[in-house]
Amino acid sequence: MSEVLKVSDLKLYYSTMSGVVKAVEGATFTLNEEETIALIGESGCGKTSLARALIRFLPRNVAELSGSVVIDGIETINMSDAEFDEKIRWRKITYVSQAAINSLNPVIKVVDHLIEPLVIHFKTPKKDAVAKAAEIIKRVGIPEDFLWRYPFELSGGMKQRVVIALSLITNPRVVILDEPTSALDVMTQANILNMLKELKDESKLSYIFITHDIAVSSELADKVAVMYAGWIVELGPAEKVYVDPMHPYSKGLLGSVPRLKGNTPVTFIPGTPPSLINPPKGCRFRPRCKYAMPMCEQEPPVVKTGQGEYVRCWLYAGK
Repeated sequence: MSEVLKVSDLKLYYSTMSGVVKAVEGATFTLNEEETIALIGESGCGKTSLARALIRFLPRNVAELSGSVVIDGIETINMSDAEFDEKIRWRKITYVSQAAINSLNPVIKVVDHLIEPLVIHFKTPKKDAVAKAAEIIKRVGIPEDFLWRYPFELSGGMKQRVVIALSLITNPRVVILDEPTSALDVMTQANILNMLKELKDESKLSYIFITHDIAVSSELADKVAVMYAGWIVELGPAEKVYVDPMHPYSKGLLGSVPRLKGNTPVTFIPGTPPSLINPPKGCRFRPRCKYAMPMCEQEPPVVKTGQGEYVRCWLYAGK
């Protein structure tokens, strides 16, 4: 499989009145064609900031954006916003935002939402854009006549499908899915996940799937990146991370999920996530970690565990 996204030492800081928020620091991973990487972790750990750094949906108070982001062979980190719009956004990478069903304008018809990126960014004639919208909306399981309805006439599941259709209409290589099923009931979640699997196979898509719902992420993930306090603390194949996690935080996170089989007790992680303005010295998980050692007061090394896989923890240093 060819590599469609390579992120190296990505850093994103925000300026605030209270200080500099170190939202993402040292993020490194690759994403191949037809592959899904699940980005999991507690709320506030930097998952959405990482996604927004990749597609450059950033607020004005960015203090630092550095590292390397190569999308489909093109380095993007130093591109101007105008160049990124022209070459990358919508063309190579798209984004389904958190609470996406609220991003549709209730008084604009579905068809007008769908054709906007084609008409504005690709200068597609309106007639051709409408034909493309009719094609894509059927691919996500919505009847063509729904093009002419308003979002307030649709159910939550249908709105979510429309937003996913909007992210696919420009034939991107990478789609970022930020909590795409969090506001939906269980049956609708299952239907959306099955649809995403089918679309990935049909169009050779690659997904970055952001969620705090581990059960949902396991349905799609090929690889898992576990985030804590702005760091990716573990990256590995889904079957390895979900079954036998290495990092103490990953163990605690997976241990908090009830199991249908076996008698494994549900555990919890004591304490609360740290402030990203003034994170703990050394390992950021140290104050909550039952394995903490004196050396954890120093920043932990990134220990490679396989091809492109790693864990960020002193427990594995020298192994």
